[in-house]
Amino acid sequence: MDTSKSGGGSLSGGTLEKTEFAEVLRLAYRGRKNTQVLVSSKGEERSFWFHRGRLVSASSNREAQLVGELLRAFGLADESVLFSAFEKALSDPGRGLANALRDSGAVASYIADACVRALAEKVLYSTFQLSSGTFTLVPLEGPPDIPSAFDQTTATLLLEGLRRLPPVIGALPKIDPKVRPVLSSDLLLRYQYAIVTPEEAEALDAVDGTKTAADVSLDLRILERLKAAGFLSIASKANRPEEPAAPGGVTFLNVEIAGTPPSPRLSEALEQHARLVWNTYRRLDWINAYELLGVSENAQVADLRQAVHERARLFHPDNAARATLGDAGEALESLFTKVLEADRAFTTTASREEYDRSLNRGTMSAPVSYGQPTPEIQRQVAKANYQRARTLVEMEDYYPAYEMLRQAVEFDPERPEYWTFLAKVQGRNPKWIRHATETLRRAAARLPESIEVWLALADACASERNEVERIKALREVLKLDPTNKKATKTLAEIAATKPR
Repeated sequence: MDTSKSGGGSLSGGTLEKTEFAEVLRLAYRGRKNTQVLVSSKGEERSFWFHRGRLVSASSNREAQLVGELLRAFGLADESVLFSAFEKALSDPGRGLANALRDSGAVASYIADACVRALAEKVLYSTFQLSSGTFTLVPLEGPPDIPSAFDQTTATLLLEGLRRLPPVIGALPKIDPKVRPVLSSDLLLRYQYAIVTPEEAEALDAVDGTKTAADVSLDLRILERLKAAGFLSIASKANRPEEPAAPGGVTFLNVEIAGTPPSPRLSEALEQHARLVWNTYRRLDWINAYELLGVSENAQVADLRQAVHERARLFHPDNAARATLGDAGEALESLFTKVLEADRAFTTTASREEYDRSLNRGTMSAPVSYGQPTPEIQRQVAKANYQRARTLVEMEDYYPAYEMLRQAVEFDPERPEYWTFLAKVQGRNPKWIRHATETLRRAAARLPESIEVWLALADACASERNEVERIKALREVLKLDPTNKKATKTLAEIAATKPR
């Protein structure tokens, strides 16, 4: 499913009369860019800062007045010192206030930070109540410079802002009770990470594409919030319910239910999740779409669809909010982009066939483990594997390097450097020393004219303290090159250590 468009299209600005604030935030979120959203209403200008689509902070040109009222109410700062700090902060709303308060000595640093965070939340949640004003989305060249960031995801903040809206007496529901809500077909919106209420979770669990809104939840405001956040959309009368291959129910979403105790195995599951993210990211520039999704090239359509959805959930950028993936923002963005590419490649039978043909033409740098590639393509893949394996070894990521080299010698067994490097990687593991020696024996049998292979075999035999085979390998070197200095010197050293 393509996430390049939304129901309201791509906007750079407009009015809150036509576009509700929740939709403005959703547009900025879907853009996956560094963005400043400016909202002007009744003489006040509010800024909302996004880093790669994540809402990170909010500020107002009236923040000095608001924070001053808070500090004065609790007697936390001297009036004259506050005035000096606010003067400095006015030139840089939102980002300068905390620093100005700290630098002036008006308040302790932790109080300054707490004030700025509290103000950011107040600015954000109160903006949901605005029914008039203008907004503009301004691209930023780099990440926004803010003193402290929200510790919740965009979806969680958006839902909370909608929950705080006071009910309007006599207002008609925005969702017709007879329509059929469905989970969003947009993978980015469907698998947002959010903390939901038990009532919201119950509604999400009931959505199956066949029930009406009234059957899903008696409180249509819950569905309105979930739709505004992007989790739900409304099926048209012509649309069929989504195929079972795309899993439904709250269990298969990326949400947590407020007040629910964590699973006893949550820590283990999060660690496994993190390992999958990092292990896949390390191999991202050479694996193909099938390998990314964890399915075979012969997978049925239903299995492919389910794998797309599962990987979209696990690799969703919002997972950076989890403690175990706090430093994985870049990795998750890249992985999710690849999942969307795989989704497009497998949308139809024709697109899948075209993708498979692109693999067989050798246009992918990934190792090809299926089909009948030509010898030339096999050599190209083997070379790409070898070069990538060298990089992985420098990163001390040995197992993927081993797998790539193992396929390299299978695809192009005439290259001695592939064999020797494979043995070198195997030798990194003390338990695999004999495997390394056996690899070099196979290489010597295949390439008896390779001095490089015989020298490597001699070194491997030395590690095993197999002097007989070591000497034999060195003599094979001298047969091929009687002037070889390394073989001559090593044989002389061996002879000197033997008892007379």
